[in-house]
Amino acid sequence: MLRVMSVLKVFGVLVVVPVSVCFFLTTPNINATLYAHSLLELHRQVCPVAKYRNLVILWLSHDIVMNAVLPHIISEVTYTKTVSNMVILNITNDDIYHSCNLLLIDSLNDFEIVNSLQESVKAIYFYPKWIHELVKASANETLLQLVRFGYRVVYNTISIYRQNKYSNQTTTIDPYKIAVPDETRDMYGYNLTMFFYEPISSVMTFDAYFLELVCSKRNATAIQMANSSHPCDIFSAIGFQYMYRSWLLHTFGTTFIAVNVPRAKPKPIVSVLIDPFDKYVWITYLLLVLAMAVTISQFGEILGRCRFVEIVLELVMTCLAGPSRTYGGTFENRLLTMFCLMGIVLISSYQSLIISFMSIVRYGPEINKLEEIHEQCVFQDYDEPRSFGFKTYPNGTNPELGLGCNFELGRDNELLSLRIAANLINVRQEHGKEDYIRYRIEKYRFANVRFFEYPMCFVVLPRIRELFLFYTQAVFESGIYEYYYKNKSTPAWLYKRNKFANEVVKVNDLMLLWYAYVCGILLSIVSLVLEKVVHKEFKR
Repeated sequence: MLRVMSVLKVFGVLVVVPVSVCFFLTTPNINATLYAHSLLELHRQVCPVAKYRNLVILWLSHDIVMNAVLPHIISEVTYTKTVSNMVILNITNDDIYHSCNLLLIDSLNDFEIVNSLQESVKAIYFYPKWIHELVKASANETLLQLVRFGYRVVYNTISIYRQNKYSNQTTTIDPYKIAVPDETRDMYGYNLTMFFYEPISSVMTFDAYFLELVCSKRNATAIQMANSSHPCDIFSAIGFQYMYRSWLLHTFGTTFIAVNVPRAKPKPIVSVLIDPFDKYVWITYLLLVLAMAVTISQFGEILGRCRFVEIVLELVMTCLAGPSRTYGGTFENRLLTMFCLMGIVLISSYQSLIISFMSIVRYGPEINKLEEIHEQCVFQDYDEPRSFGFKTYPNGTNPELGLGCNFELGRDNELLSLRIAANLINVRQEHGKEDYIRYRIEKYRFANVRFFEYPMCFVVLPRIRELFLFYTQAVFESGIYEYYYKNKSTPAWLYKRNKFANEVVKVNDLMLLWYAYVCGILLSIVSLVLEKVVHKEFKR
């Protein structure tokens, strides 16, 4: 048969394939339309257009039927087509582990091409009846496994066969009323195996619960496997490096990189005297006193005769304990009366706030924002902190306990992440994990800023991907995941700040008061000396 090279432009895809001259010569006794309709309808149900936009046609046969059917398939406009006579990487792995293939076969050796296809791809065979008879009579188990890989469309008799992977039974599909059955509806006790990593799985118990739920709905058996060398159907993918692989399933919960930062340190006890008002209130009060002192020094009748510093001190004393000097005049009386009323309100609120602040220990601000981490955190000297531009300890030195910051891989929230971290540490005694958790809660916390926060993912074998995709969506819509952990009994590891009554007042806590007392004495002595000197100068 004469063959020529032809270039087909099919919906924007250029494909170079050997084409028979009889490609365009449809034999009258071949019902090419029926064959093409059956293939396209089967393909539409096996490979929905929303998930498989492209149909890969592996043209391995050039007999009359194949050449008559192929133009009808190519002319269908729902899918794009890629036609080739060989398996190449950009066809079988165009979207990693995700493609749909139509194999036109006229030899048993052509089935070996299936070895080049990943398990996750969909395959539809189209071959004559005599090959079907040879397959039925064959005792070659390898060949039979390759044949069972896909849907088999046998022409001459126009029959469609499918081997159920779970029941190991062959199903016949009516070519005139094609309805592809869901093989996962009844899995006949198939063992669904999930990888079980004890330090994490013992905390994130919803994964095992979810597997049991799926198995109970589909007549399967849930098995948790701790041996990583044993093949598993599903396991968790922890870590942001997996997130961009299209064959993962986004599931419940999140994974992220957290920054462990030291907790805020208690403030000195004397901070109670300053904390009731913020800096803006203190600045406003100081400006008010200065403005009134300037006004009184210029327009006051009695206090206006005093020095400016004396007026300022008198205003402060008026606010604290009332006037200590005589004053008079209409303007001066009204101004100081209003200032006294304001002082009553100010001092009353100040005293009440001090009393309330005495019930707890005052703490400094927590480290939460990225800017605060840059300014206040110091990490060990390794690649990750340097990549973010954070400060590190020089020459490989380590920070003191409770002072340095570090990165930690987290799940969902801080408490679950802390329990996982406790399981990962190597301690012989069981109470060592509780000591670690207690130490971590007392000394460290997660900053609000997180890095590389992504949805948690499952790696699921392709043959059950659609099944788990359905049930994960059901879990999202029902809110079972949030309800599960909120209603699960867990240890109450909570951080409680100390009360003021539990604190022991030490000399260091009162050191600022001693400094203020000494400075006041020195200022009084200096003022007395200056006053004596000034009086002597005026007497001369």
